[in-house]
Amino acid sequence: MSLNKVVEDILRRGEEKKREIIRLGEQERDEQLKQAEKKIVEDRLKFEKRSETTIAQMEQQELSSAELEAKKAMLAAQRETIDDLKEQVLGALADYPVEKKKKLYAKLVTKAKKELGPCYVYSNENDKAVLRLPVGVTDAGIIDCHGGLVFESKDRSYRLDYRFESLLDEVWNKELQQIYAKLFG
Repeated sequence: MSLNKVVEDILRRGEEKKREIIRLGEQERDEQLKQAEKKIVEDRLKFEKRSETTIAQMEQQELSSAELEAKKAMLAAQRETIDDLKEQVLGALADYPVEKKKKLYAKLVTKAKKELGPCYVYSNENDKAVLRLPVGVTDAGIIDCHGGLVFESKDRSYRLDYRFESLLDEVWNKELQQIYAKLFG
């Protein structure tokens, strides 16, 4: 074998080895690119899923907040309506016809005298002319109210509150659910 042939054989084997190394390098490069692309796709999907979840949570929070504000506004409007109605009822009671007030007050005086015996009575200024007091019941002065009477025992230790405001509060609290249902049901 001649030296040229040996050199050619070495060069050929070197060339084959070089091509094999390049082929393996390209194959590894392609595999790493595939892995990198796969990781990018996975990361993108994870990020999109997290973003969608975050957006859904934010939308739910906004919706819940808006619903809560709407409920608060509705409850405030209902409360205002109920308060207005209560004021209208008090106004109607204050404007109760004189003859009916006389009868009502006579019943209240009788009831109070039976419970307290001799006592004092308070009324608003407008109702002084309507009051007819029996013996043992003394006019004690004026109170600020829409109408009705307040009785006090002679020793001033016990009071009966029959003001329209108090009577209405008692009925109102007892019947509030029915009032609410009729107004908003």
